Amino acid sequence: MDKNVVLSIIIVSTNEEYYLRSCLQSITRYPPPCTHEIIIVDNASTDDTCSLLMHVYPHVKIIHRNKNYGFANNNNVGISMAKGKYILLLNPDTEIRKGTFAALLSFMNRYKNAGICGPQLVFPDGSLQYSCRRFPTWRSVLIRRTILRSLFPHTTWNDWHLMKDIDHSKTQKVDWLLGACLLIRSSLIHEIGALDEQYFLYVDDIDFCCRAHRAGWDVYYVPNGRVIHHHMAKSDKSLFSTASWHHSISMLRFALKHKSFLYI
Repeated sequence: MDKNVVLSIIIVSTNEEYYLRSCLQSITRYPPPCTHEIIIVDNASTDDTCSLLMHVYPHVKIIHRNKNYGFANNNNVGISMAKGKYILLLNPDTEIRKGTFAALLSFMNRYKNAGICGPQLVFPDGSLQYSCRRFPTWRSVLIRRTILRSLFPHTTWNDWHLMKDIDHSKTQKVDWLLGACLLIRSSLIHEIGALDEQYFLYVDDIDFCCRAHRAGWDVYYVPNGRVIHHHMAKSDKSLFSTASWHHSISMLRFALKHKSFLYI
């Protein structure tokens, strides 16, 4: 590891030139208070992503993939090239707000047992996204990943899963965080491995946080860092879409891999 690099920012992008432009602009506007690198893993894009990166952001490291290898695999390729003490997995449909990098890095420097932390995610209108969550159970999966979701959108088990009962203005330990923006210690990755590539799309963030907990690390929600997340939520828009299919298959894999959560 190059000890001169403190933070490696990894962004996986698939035809996201529109969002990626705003994401990179936000990093330029509110840069990390440390040495850093930006690694873009381009997932076989056919839009103007490559042109944007070559002409506007030539300092960004680009990894071109010739086909869609899946979200976890693409992130792992970026991780394998990262030199930082910390790894930030960042979605292209995000925008960093002022002070966010400083808040997250300062927290990790103070709390040595924190293996992963994440900021408060908000929608573009500033409203809260429920980005820190409890581990799924058979009840929450039944409510969220079947037709019951549309029939009973506001249930106790869904609210419990989304942690609507906590104070989202306070820093606190949580089960897991949405993978749209995750700050991870490189030492944690060295200990437990990178993302599980058997998850082609979705649930890799739940799995990674679960593995971190089981290895004795803590996962923290740090709301004084804030990130706008456009949150396309493709798998939530239709139960019969390709995205929803991938989400359901990934959740089944998680249930089989971490059997204890089936009985909660």
